[in-house]
Amino acid sequence: MSVSHIKPHLRCLHGSGTDLGHAVAERALERAAGTSDTAPLPVGPPVHVLVIHTGRSANLSWSADGAGRRERFHAGEALVNPAGWACRPRWQDEVELLLLGIDPVWLEKTAAEGGARGRIELVPRFRFTDPLLRMLLERLVAEYSGPGPADTLYAQSLVQAAAAVLLRVAGEGGGVPVREGGLSPRRLAEVVDFMHARLSQRVTLADLAAVAGVSESHFTRAFKASTGQSPHQYLLRRRLDHARRELLRTDRPIAQIAAEAGFADQSHLTRMMRRHEGATPRTLRDGDGGRR
Repeated sequence: MSVSHIKPHLRCLHGSGTDLGHAVAERALERAAGTSDTAPLPVGPPVHVLVIHTGRSANLSWSADGAGRRERFHAGEALVNPAGWACRPRWQDEVELLLLGIDPVWLEKTAAEGGARGRIELVPRFRFTDPLLRMLLERLVAEYSGPGPADTLYAQSLVQAAAAVLLRVAGEGGGVPVREGGLSPRRLAEVVDFMHARLSQRVTLADLAAVAGVSESHFTRAFKASTGQSPHQYLLRRRLDHARRELLRTDRPIAQIAAEAGFADQSHLTRMMRRHEGATPRTLRDGDGGRR
């Protein structure tokens, strides 16, 4: 276990660390009040924090508007702590939590790019449930707890989706309308060419949005409107297609093909191919006789 990047007095079980840049996702343990070796900071965190309780039911005490409050939290119930807002939470028992910390400047920019009018601020929310937020955060943390390297493009897409939901459940100051329409044929072709030329490299949403000439948040929606797939799904499919062709047409080492297709190693390719195609590279090659 390591120290949480979001709340230093927590113990991080799994997390993204600094990989996402504008956000941090973690599964962490918080000790019961008064039992931790590190005391919570007296001020609120500098990032917006979404917390989802995932363990056994436990009581939480906090201060709001100068008055003390106490509620019993059950698995799946959440709270939103806006940046800088110190509510001094104290859990009665040790709890396991999912956390998402989001840079306020990035969230403000994302909301504006999505068409929000006026200043966007988050308000504190306690003890609410949102199945979509929980699913997004579970998948985000799971991406960083597996045996292989995280897919940054996929993780960034999950953060974008979680940010949109967070603005809906805790934002005030203007709604974020959904933009219709996709990329122009020329822009879409440029993005697809960029993906194909960099199958073996790390590709981020910022890279793709820059090629398309739009914001990251708009790019995700526009690309899916154009292709029916998220950028992550499309790129993964292209990587798997490339690996499949090379496996069937050549006798080159599987590890070499995996690296060329953008997978971390042979085992990473094996996991993805088994999950999405129901076969491993070895069985695919052996079953076809090695060549076409």
